[in-house]
Amino acid sequence: MSESAVERTVSTREQWIRLGVVGLLVPAILYAAYRNNPVLSHDITEMFSVIVACGIFMLTWNARELIDNHYFVFLGIAYLFVGAIDYLHTLSFAGTFARESHGVSIELWFAARYLQSFALIAAPVFAYRKTRPGIVLAGFATAAIVLVAAVQQGVIQDFYVPDKGLTPAKALSDHIVSAIQMLSIGTLWLARDKFDRKVLRLLVLSILFSVAAEMSADLYRDAYVYNSVIGHYLKVVSFYLVYVAVVSTGLIRPYGLLFRNLKRSEEELRAARDGLEARVLERTAELRAVNERLERELAERQRAVEMRQLILDLHHLTHSKESVRDFLSSISSFLQERFGFKAIGIRYHRGADYPYFEARGFPREFIEDEMSICSPGRGTEAGEKNDRVSPYECACGTVIAGKFDPSLPFFTPYGTFWTNGASDLVAGNEAARAVVTRGRCVRQGYESIALVPLRLGDVSIGLLQFNDRRKGVFHPNLLAQLERVAENVAAALSRLIAREALQESEDRFRSLVESSSVGIFIVLDGRIVFRNPQQERIFGKVPEGFPFRELGPVHPDDAGEFERLCGAVEDSGRGRLEADVRFLVPEGGGGRRSVRWLHCQANPINFRGRASSLVDMMDITRVKELEQTVTAREKLASIGQLAAGIAHEIRNPLSGININVSTLELLCRRAEGLEPEERGKIEAVVTQAKAASEKISSVIKRVMEFSKPAPPRMDRVDVNGIVRNALSLSEMTRRKGRVEFREALSAAPLPCLADPALLEQVILNLITNAVQAMEPVGGQGVITLASEREGDTAVIRIADTGPGVPEHLREKIFEPFYTTRKEGHGIGLSFSHRIVSDHGGRLSVGAAKGGGAEFRIELPLKEERSPA
Repeated sequence: MSESAVERTVSTREQWIRLGVVGLLVPAILYAAYRNNPVLSHDITEMFSVIVACGIFMLTWNARELIDNHYFVFLGIAYLFVGAIDYLHTLSFAGTFARESHGVSIELWFAARYLQSFALIAAPVFAYRKTRPGIVLAGFATAAIVLVAAVQQGVIQDFYVPDKGLTPAKALSDHIVSAIQMLSIGTLWLARDKFDRKVLRLLVLSILFSVAAEMSADLYRDAYVYNSVIGHYLKVVSFYLVYVAVVSTGLIRPYGLLFRNLKRSEEELRAARDGLEARVLERTAELRAVNERLERELAERQRAVEMRQLILDLHHLTHSKESVRDFLSSISSFLQERFGFKAIGIRYHRGADYPYFEARGFPREFIEDEMSICSPGRGTEAGEKNDRVSPYECACGTVIAGKFDPSLPFFTPYGTFWTNGASDLVAGNEAARAVVTRGRCVRQGYESIALVPLRLGDVSIGLLQFNDRRKGVFHPNLLAQLERVAENVAAALSRLIAREALQESEDRFRSLVESSSVGIFIVLDGRIVFRNPQQERIFGKVPEGFPFRELGPVHPDDAGEFERLCGAVEDSGRGRLEADVRFLVPEGGGGRRSVRWLHCQANPINFRGRASSLVDMMDITRVKELEQTVTAREKLASIGQLAAGIAHEIRNPLSGININVSTLELLCRRAEGLEPEERGKIEAVVTQAKAASEKISSVIKRVMEFSKPAPPRMDRVDVNGIVRNALSLSEMTRRKGRVEFREALSAAPLPCLADPALLEQVILNLITNAVQAMEPVGGQGVITLASEREGDTAVIRIADTGPGVPEHLREKIFEPFYTTRKEGHGIGLSFSHRIVSDHGGRLSVGAAKGGGAEFRIELPLKEERSPA
């Protein structure tokens, strides 16, 4: 055994002997005093504790600049004010200077005990960190003043009632103080590596004796509290142990407990005096330190160069990618190649979760199990309502939610979670287990783990995860690089997200506009700068910059409406305008035009930063045709009522006239004595009367047939045959009108479901109208009858070389009773239009290629089904 060890053994034996002597002597003195005067026993105990408390404060306060463990500084300051309150407690004790009442004295006792308990449980925190003595002193002084003032003002609940004794509140406070001091042993034990083992034992024993002193109150129940000699004895032992641990130990072994820094300084000075060799070694150490500093500076510069190159490479990668998926895939590959991590994952925001968007090096089952980080049964609302609760699980969820404690050693101020030994961290750190709730990374054997958040401002959009099975992979410089990478990745993601959102919006708008059934123009300064495909289908190719006012031509009857529309388009400040306008638009080839009804709507917009107009055009031709059909049917219904009245009012008198004319003709034949010349005149008058009567009957019959046509009797017929029959029946008309007929019928049959008689009547009517239209022209006229197949439609064209039909009249001529001839009735074309409509077809008029009019009959084909 060495000499120093022997000395320590002897010193320890002597201390235990002194402790035993004190342990026997103190209770004897206290008991003797108690037997003679209980108040004296109480005052001796309290004054001893006050002196010890002041001694602890003086030593620790004067040596505060040299003490390494600030547990003693904090505790010394606290004991100063504990002793002060104990001193007031002693003065206010009944029988010392106060009257016979223990209420204030007991309340001051507990004020001191609560302050002492708080100091004991909080002091171990400062074994690891430095205190600011001035602030601590002010804090305890304030706390002591507040407690004493509360006692003086009667705020604290009574612990003693005269003539009744102690209250239950006193017993409750005894237990609370004891519980707090027992907890302080736990906090002291957590910081045990900062204390000498002997000092630690003494401090723990001091706390245990203090707890015993409080709990000893259960041993007495007298009304005058003089029988607490056991508690006072235990308190003396407790303070004596503090004295031994702090004051005595600090004076006897200052270098081993309180003055370690001073001891190291003295040893360095002693070594310096040993000779030149120590000076050389010291100089060598300085040079080594300078070299190390230079190496650190060079390393820092190298790291700065590497960081700059890393950021440049990252920017190059960012600008070469057009989508978020491509960018994140490239980033994961880039980081793995650059840093050599075994596994890299990127979590990215999707809905309410943050699944893996990219993962390299992880087992497939790991990715499947860890794809979601949402807590079961907890949505994002829970996290929003309670800032202390994360809706996500494990360390990934904590990093993404941003709910981390920066004071924990495994979190950086940026919010990165990291460890170089995951298994040891989880096994030995309760705070780490509270964060790493799943632990699959640890079970997979990953020791080095870093989770770096991706943030856009204060919003988390994901994280970068770096895992490696090796220990000690991460160091502060590498973590700084990874956090800088995360900042740049988040910024790049922000740009890509905005770009993708813009592209998606543009694609959606383009698809909507291009597939719209509504024609769209954008007009800027009176010129068309945009048109969609539907608008091209209506008007054909309209060049960009084409004046909107020159669009058309417009139906003459709608020139005023179109002018109003142009005014609204050219002056976008007028607001919204709607108008129905007829345009003469191209139809098919050969310059053929048709009248199309368009519902136009002009709305003011901002286009390319300038006031413009958005013009929507919807083809409502079919709607207008249906309206005209309904109007025509209403007119026909009126005609039917009129025809019924005509039949009733005219037919009966006409029958009487016919009978009288026939009777006159018979009498004329039987009359005798008439001269042949007179008889001839009478017969001529009778013949004229009968002809007029027949003409009236014919008109009535045609009106009745037009107002109430018989339903068509459909049969499968060849359209070419009907056209040929109509041509043969119109031979007489051709001869009278000096007209040449030309045929251009389809070689193949054109089968349709039709009433042959009605369809033949329509063709005859159109031929008759063509002949009558060419009479004023004079010369040899030409009527061309042609038929062909267009898709699923049979088309019959009847063209003439007459004056034609003006474009603005091509709709009106099919209205009932509308005619351009003085001797016409306006019934034939309307009747023909109805028949074609009843066949499911369409009758229209346009301009013939050689001039004149061309009537076009379109009928749906009815192909014969082949047998199965």
